[in-house]
Formats: sequence, structure tokens, C-alpha cells
Amino acid sequence: MEIVNKIKSNRWFLLIFLVIILIIITYSKIKIQLIIGPSYDAYDFLANAAEFAGKSIGYSDLRPPFISFLISIVFRFDGFSEAPIFIIDGIFYILGTIGLFLLLKLRFNSLYSFLGSLLYATFPILLTYVAVGFPELSSISISIWALYLTVLAVKKDSKFFFISFPLAMLAFLTKFNQALIIFPLFLYILINWKNIKNHRNIAFGIAISSLIIVPVLIYYSFKYGNPIFPFLDFYGTSSNLISEHFDYNPDPFFYIKLLPLVIGNGALLVIFTIMGGLLLSYVKLLLGKSSISEFKINFKEDLLIKLSVPILFVVFLISWGSVSYLLSEILFFFILWGLFKLSKHDNRYDLDFLFLSWFGSFLIFISAYSLKDVRYFLMILPPFAYFLIRGLKIVENQVGLLKQRKLTSYLAPIFILVIILSTALYISTIPDANNKLKTVNINMEEASHWLVNYDPDYKSKIVFSDLWPNTAWVLQMNVQKMPEFKNNQKYYLNLKDYSPTKEDSDVANNFLVENNADYYFSIRDWVNLNNYDPINKFGYVTIYKKKS
Repeated sequence: MEIVNKIKSNRWFLLIFLVIILIIITYSKIKIQLIIGPSYDAYDFLANAAEFAGKSIGYSDLRPPFISFLISIVFRFDGFSEAPIFIIDGIFYILGTIGLFLLLKLRFNSLYSFLGSLLYATFPILLTYVAVGFPELSSISISIWALYLTVLAVKKDSKFFFISFPLAMLAFLTKFNQALIIFPLFLYILINWKNIKNHRNIAFGIAISSLIIVPVLIYYSFKYGNPIFPFLDFYGTSSNLISEHFDYNPDPFFYIKLLPLVIGNGALLVIFTIMGGLLLSYVKLLLGKSSISEFKINFKEDLLIKLSVPILFVVFLISWGSVSYLLSEILFFFILWGLFKLSKHDNRYDLDFLFLSWFGSFLIFISAYSLKDVRYFLMILPPFAYFLIRGLKIVENQVGLLKQRKLTSYLAPIFILVIILSTALYISTIPDANNKLKTVNINMEEASHWLVNYDPDYKSKIVFSDLWPNTAWVLQMNVQKMPEFKNNQKYYLNLKDYSPTKEDSDVANNFLVENNADYYFSIRDWVNLNNYDPINKFGYVTIYKKKS
């Protein structure tokens, strides 16, 4: 235990230890992902990167541009490869966790900051998406740094706004829903307004961030004829999704129910420790040996605020899931602002309000969003890790063990060991869990290479595919999108429990004929395609050719 006592105040030792763990995790995940291959979304980012590099393959799709821009830098100096998207994603994972450690360090000691960032970095749901190529993890990592530098701008030097606002913009350009980071960012600025030394630097920071988006708007204007079309398309889609999508789930409590599945053994151990500690603290309180003063609030504010907060909270509960999520976001913002004013502007809790706003803003959004995907849970993991450690710290302050010994001095080695062992075990299961994705990627590559040899003039032909980004990337050409058909309607998404009927097959056949398709790469079990013959099959992938 003496070792723990010595190292818990040594920030650099714990930070280096954390980085070593992160590098091992990242290296392991990149190796695994290189074998599995990219996912559907990752192929889109690779294709867009080729276009940004001036080496367009003829296909691109509407995606946030920043990750593709970074990959394009590699493509400019080297040939096409799938590795850059995995490596860049892994680097952001490491940087984001380091940023969280530094952010937690503003509130806790080094040991608590280490435990909090390690918990975050090893949540099973997060490990699943490390080095996969989805934009969520990278955008979250950038947001962590944007908020960390915002705190530094408030507490130390307002010139940090010159970096924090541009980073917030880059997070938005990495994943559009990261625009919600503006709520915790501005709440923190608002509650610390009197402590900011130079308010003009806020305007300068916003101005610099605006310059970043100008080239993007110009690009979108030329490509789509409307500079804000991609943003309108994204936010319009988020409120108008159909119930046939396989990820459709209207349950607003989906992510709360999912919690035990995604947080892992280490986090569960922390939660049980907190619960046990609070129980002991409550017993001591009853015996008159303790007083829980951590959350005492001084209600000596204007009557208007006292009345407004509960009213806003009732309206917020009514609005949850029944109206636009944006209204709920705004109500939640003002509720927190009102609570801070009721706490007599006690800046000891400003980081609590920052993380609570962060957690609530994204939980409101993903709960209201019609599609429920486990990877959206990533957005609330940093503040979730913060409150786990916050709760553990409260328990330690109230309980204590054997004179001056602290709870963490006894439990930290157990936490770390459980987390590391659980992480190693979980990572070992990832290849088997992604076996189908690996097989489909191999099948698509085999089928594409076969077509190249079968028809050397294939690039002059019209090719459709169920997995058009995959096929386009391997063939290095524009591949058309093949929709799904149900009840004489077409859908460019994955339908829930989709099994084509004969009528659906007839509609699909007519669609291919009307669009002059020469070849069609399919992973679906069509009943029949009258005008197309299956000319070869590679596992999940069947190649159809138009009849002469």
C-alpha cells in the first residue's frame, strides 16, 4: 500500500503508466482491425479521403469531412490503404484519454484522475470501437480537449479560447452531433463569467473557429449547390427516421437499460464501492459521527429563480421525447444555470456542472434520436466516468479507513487489476464477434477481383451493390446504391427483419433494368431476378450479370 501512497501524487508516473496501457490496447486493436477490415461507414471516409487527396475513385458520400481530410494527407504521399483510418482513430483514442486525465486532474488527485481515465478507456463499448474507423471516438476525443482548454481559459489564461473554440469546431466537423458540446462549453463560461480575465478572447476564439468552417462551406457549395445542405440533411434525418429501420427503437430509456452491458467489471466494482461507502456513511450519520455536507445548497437567491427552476424541470420532463430534443436541451441548460445560481455561485462545483451538462446534453439527444445504436453510448462515457470517480471521492471523504488511510489506498490495486484483466479478456473476444464482417470483407474483395479479371472493361459498366462503399473502394470506381424494397417502396437503409418476397424481388429486378445495371453485387437472398443471372458466388456475395 505504501507504493500506492507514493505514486498517487506522482502525476507523471501515472500518466506514463496510462499511456503505456493505451498504446498496448491501441496496437492490439489495430492489428485485429487490419485482419477484420473496415466497416461499412469506414469505406465512405476512405473514399472521401481519396477525393480530398485529388485521387478520386469516382465514388464519395456525404460524411463529416475532418477524418477524411486527415486520411487524405497520407494518401497524398502514399498509395491507398485501409490502415490510416485505423491508426488515426487509435491516435485519437490515446489523445482523448490523456486529455480526460488532465481534465480530471483539475478536480482530483493523480490517482483518482488515473482511475477515471482508465475506466473510460476500458469501457467494453469503447474498446469495441477503438481503431474501427467510426467518427464517434475521434470526435469525442477532440471534444474532451476543447472542454479541457476551455477550463484552462477560464481558470488560467483566456487565450486558451483561441484553441478551445477551433477544437470544438473540429469535433463538429468530425461528427455533426458533437455540435451539442456547445451546451457544456457555454454553460461553463456563463457560470464563470466573472472569473474570465479578458472576455474579448472569447469572441476571438469564435472568430478563429469560424475560419475553419469556411473552406468546408465553400466545398459543400460547389459539390451540393448549398453550403449547409449536409447539416440540414443530418439534422433533418435525425427527426424523421422511419420505424422500418433495424435500429429503430422509440424507448427513451434504452441507454439507461443498456448501462450494465457497456460499463464493464471495473466500473461495476466502483459503483458497488460507492454504494457500500454511502451506506456506511449513512450509518455514521445516524450515529451522529458524520455529516454529509458535500451537496449542501444555500437557497438565498431571488424568488424568481426559486420558482423558475422547478417549473422548468416539470416542462423539461414533459418535453422529453414528445417535442424537439433541442427544446429539451435548452430547458436543461437553463435548469443547470438556475441551480448554479441557487448554489450561491459556488465555483467549487463548476466542473460538476460542466460534466452534468455534458452528460445530460448528449443523453437527451441519443434518447430522442429514433435510431438506437450501442455506439452512440460513447458520447456520454467521459462524463459518466467523471461521476463514478466523483462518487468514489465523496465516499472516501465521508468514510475513510483506519485513521488517515484512504479508501483508494486499499482498493486502487484491485480496481486496476480487475480493469486490466477484464480489458485483456474482452479484447480477445473481439475477433470472433466480428467474424461475419471479416468474412463479408474477404468475400467482397474476392468477388471484386474476380470481376476485374472476368471483364477488363468493367469500369465502363454500371455496377450496383448492396454494400456500395465496400465495392466502390475495392473496384476503385463509382458504384451505384442498391436500395431495399418492401411493399413497393424503396429504402436506402437497413430494414428490420428484412426478407425479400417474390414481389420485392420483381421490384428490385425492374429497378436494375430501369437503371441499366450491368452487374449487381448482392448479399441478399432474392427470390428471383428475372433479367439477371448469378454468374459467381463468393460466400455471402453473389455477382449478378444482366442477361444478353
